[in-house]
Amino acid sequence: IFKRPTITQLAEYIRNTGTSTFISIQAAPPGDYYVLSSPQRRLYILQQMDKTGIAYNLPAVLELEGTPEVGKLEETFKKLISRHESLRTSFQMIEEKPVQQIHAPVDIEFALQYIDNSISADSLSSFSRQISQFIRAFDLAAAPLFRVGLLKVAEGKHILVVDMHHIISDGTSLGVLIKEFMALNAGEELPPLGIHYKDYAV
Repeated sequence: IFKRPTITQLAEYIRNTGTSTFISIQAAPPGDYYVLSSPQRRLYILQQMDKTGIAYNLPAVLELEGTPEVGKLEETFKKLISRHESLRTSFQMIEEKPVQQIHAPVDIEFALQYIDNSISADSLSSFSRQISQFIRAFDLAAAPLFRVGLLKVAEGKHILVVDMHHIISDGTSLGVLIKEFMALNAGEELPPLGIHYKDYAV
């Protein structure tokens, strides 16, 4: 910028730099285990230092109006698990190195936890207590590393609680999951995914 302070000089410099190239991410060859990305390694080590900690949990609490279909909600989450390898990934040490293992959808046990809080006389304190009990430490060796609860607060009012470990998700991917959850719950078909996070890590 200092050597070429005018727009004309900068434009000429850009024209003469040639085209940039990139290499697209390829699907990793099949394997029993895969390497971790740098952020995953950091999170894995930090979690092992405090296995009961919840500092790296990503909880979300959403208010739902009306009476949701519990079976349909659970089925939608199962579709997301089947679609995204990260939601069926566990982490462990192999030969003193942390690795990730992708599990088949049929090997993942997932159930939406339903709690009827409307019968409680002290609903507000009971609700807060149930939320705090729901958000707890994950065992990184046991997939899935997220859990979902549906709390009935009153007739026609429910709270959806999702707790997920940061090692399988971040702010950007949460946005993707919410968008896809809404689409799948509405009965839409989503295009297949070409690559997954483990491909990026490899």
